Amino acid sequence: MTVQVLLYPTLVLILATFLLITVPRKVFRALLPYGLVLGGLLDYMWNVIFGDLFKIFIYKNNGVFDVSGQIIFAPLAWTLIIVFYLYFWPRENRQLCYFYVLFWGGLATGFSQVVYFAGLFEYKPWFYPLPMLIMFLVRFALAAWVAKPWTNFST
Repeated sequence: MTVQVLLYPTLVLILATFLLITVPRKVFRALLPYGLVLGGLLDYMWNVIFGDLFKIFIYKNNGVFDVSGQIIFAPLAWTLIIVFYLYFWPRENRQLCYFYVLFWGGLATGFSQVVYFAGLFEYKPWFYPLPMLIMFLVRFALAAWVAKPWTNFST
């Protein structure tokens, strides 16, 4: 099997394992709807808008995991990432929240390069690194902003 076939299933397996180990079941059940909407659904919508509509990026070589030109595991991975992201949100220090969003944006931008070098993803040359980083910062900031009132984050 190639890296292209195993990259996203491995990511989902690693994320699911870490979530099962670290996040209590009750909290996971409370955060899962936010992960589904702010992670999986938002990922699908952004892929449609920026990928299909504006042609800024495209998934390729999806193999058996191809669903309408997208990788089936990407929304699932984003669901788990957002659950993980919201669970470890820094509640005590407001300034740390900015660095937390920046860290996750940088991590997502870096992983997009792994996906790019694996041959699963192509994007316009001008899109990396700053516009892509800004896009991920907006996604993570939006997730925290939307989930904050309902997940008892401190102000």
